[in-house]
Amino acid sequence: MEQHQEECGSVLFGDELEVCLQNIKEGDESSREKFIADAKPFIAGVVGRLCGRSLSWERDDELSIGLIAFNEAIDRFKEKMGVPFTAFARMVIRSRVTDYLRKETRWNRVELHMSEGPQESTISQVENDASLERYIKETANRERIEEIKDYNLKITRLGITFQELVKSSPKHRDTRETLIRAACYIVEHSSLYDTLQVSKRLPMREVEMGTGISRKVLERGRKYIIGIAVLLYHREEYIYLNSYVRLPQGGAD
Repeated sequence: MEQHQEECGSVLFGDELEVCLQNIKEGDESSREKFIADAKPFIAGVVGRLCGRSLSWERDDELSIGLIAFNEAIDRFKEKMGVPFTAFARMVIRSRVTDYLRKETRWNRVELHMSEGPQESTISQVENDASLERYIKETANRERIEEIKDYNLKITRLGITFQELVKSSPKHRDTRETLIRAACYIVEHSSLYDTLQVSKRLPMREVEMGTGISRKVLERGRKYIIGIAVLLYHREEYIYLNSYVRLPQGGAD
């Protein structure tokens, strides 16, 4: 995970994503340039996992293809698709890089190292609107199921089930934002996240001192904080689940 020590509110996963995309649709090229630049670590992660190796922007054409594909995704994305933009962009990047590798006759070698990637259908094979819509829906459904299964495994190791997490979700927005702020603080301080993984316990004292949130509130929201921290730490793996998390303004300040 390349970005877990940065701000929780990455433009690819925060509320400002919709505003940014709207600005770009209205012709704001400076917003497009900044958006693409900010997305380069995400693009590198998607392409690197597809190729099964670490890549360099100065050396590897696959990253350039991924960058072009990301820009294409910006232009082709529509909210009515029913998937988060970040998930759609990942589909387009995988498809275009896969096409490139096949044309370069290197796919057989790469395929041996793939832990994830396009299935039989790719976007380039389903370009007409009806087929594309069906492909996106089928892919999104499969990816959502895979996310939930994998996420459930991670939080189960920490003593929480997916059902418990849903039940522990605060009903009041202010409380929810406070607990998400605590989770952000843990993610932004990797040593605290490491402590959580090893001890399987919330580092109460450190979070209380770092955020000013009372121990009583932290204890009541322990399961929710842990669940959200795992989600945010692995946000590029759990794109669909993260699309339901609304980060408080100001992050973990």
